[in-house]
Amino acid sequence: MLNFYRLQQDYLKFEGADRLDLINRLSTNEVNSLEKYRGIKTILTSDKGRFVDIVTLYNFGDFVLAACSFNNSKNVIAYLDKYTIMDDFKPVDMSGTHETILFYGDDVSSFAAELFNIDTGNFENDDFSVYASDDKHIIIARNDDAFGGLNFIYASKDRPFWEEKIFNKDLKNKFGLAETTNELYETKRVEYGIPAFGKEMTELTNPLECGLNRYVSFTKGCYIGQEVIARLDAYDKISKHMVGIRSEIEIPIGGSSGDVKLLADNKECGFVTSSCISDKFGNIGLGFVKTIFLNYDKPYDIKINENLLKCRITKLPFDNELSAHR
Repeated sequence: MLNFYRLQQDYLKFEGADRLDLINRLSTNEVNSLEKYRGIKTILTSDKGRFVDIVTLYNFGDFVLAACSFNNSKNVIAYLDKYTIMDDFKPVDMSGTHETILFYGDDVSSFAAELFNIDTGNFENDDFSVYASDDKHIIIARNDDAFGGLNFIYASKDRPFWEEKIFNKDLKNKFGLAETTNELYETKRVEYGIPAFGKEMTELTNPLECGLNRYVSFTKGCYIGQEVIARLDAYDKISKHMVGIRSEIEIPIGGSSGDVKLLADNKECGFVTSSCISDKFGNIGLGFVKTIFLNYDKPYDIKINENLLKCRITKLPFDNELSAHR
C-alpha cells in the first residue's frame, strides 16, 4: 500500500550571489556547501533562539527554492529582510504557486522509478531530482522526517497534467494508492513525535526542546540565536523537553499559547500542544515538560479549568514505548 497526503506549504525563491551565505549566517544548519540538486532543512530563530520557521532548501544551482510553513512566507521574508544589508540577495514570495503531495510507504521508490525513471535510493536529507515533460516540471524530493517517502512538488497551474500522470488507473491498481486525510495525518504526526509549526514550534520553544538537533550545526559559527542555543547545549541547560502524553480520557486540544497546563504534584510543570485519538495508542498528545519535573515513571495531571485529568508522559515516538513494553 502506498499512501499520499496533500501537504500545505508556502514556497519562496532565493536569488542573488549571496543567497546561501546569507541563509548560512541567519539559520541553524550549515548550508553554504549545499550542492546542486541537494536539499536540506535549516531553522530560522530569533535572537532568543526561538522559532521563526523551519525551512527546506532545494538548491538549483542558480537559485534556491525554499519551502516554509503554510501562511508564513511573509514572516520569513520580513525576517530575512531585517538582516539583509549589503548582501546580493533577493527573496521572492511564491506562496500559492506550487503544490506538494507527500507519497510514503514501502513502495515509494518503485513508484517514483516507474513514473519518472529515477533512482531515489541514494538521496540523503532532502535531496531531489527534476523531471520534465511537455515543458512542465516536477520536483521529486526526499522527505526526511519520520513519514519518510518523497515529496512531489509542481506548479499549481500544471496540476491537471501531473495528476493525470501520477494517478492513472494502472498505477492506482498496481500500488494501491490511498489518500491520507487531514485527521489521519495529524494522528500519525503525533504518533511519530514530529513537531508542527504553530503548535510545538513557536515563540515559546527552541529547536533543542523540540528534538530537532539534527538541523542545528554546533561547529559552523555564528547565526541569529546561536549564542543561546550553543549555551543550552554546552551546559545541558535545556529548560523543557517535548514529550508524548497518554490518557484514558480524550486529551483537550492544546496549542501555541500553552494554556492547557501539565501538573506534577499539583505544581505547574508544562503544557499540551497537540492531541488526537489513535487507533493504536488511544488518547495521545504532544507537549512540553520542564526538565526539573521530567520523570517518565511518575503520574501527571492535565488541568482543565478547575478539573484534573490524569495522564502519563512517554518518550517519542510512541512506537518506542510500545516496543519497551513487549
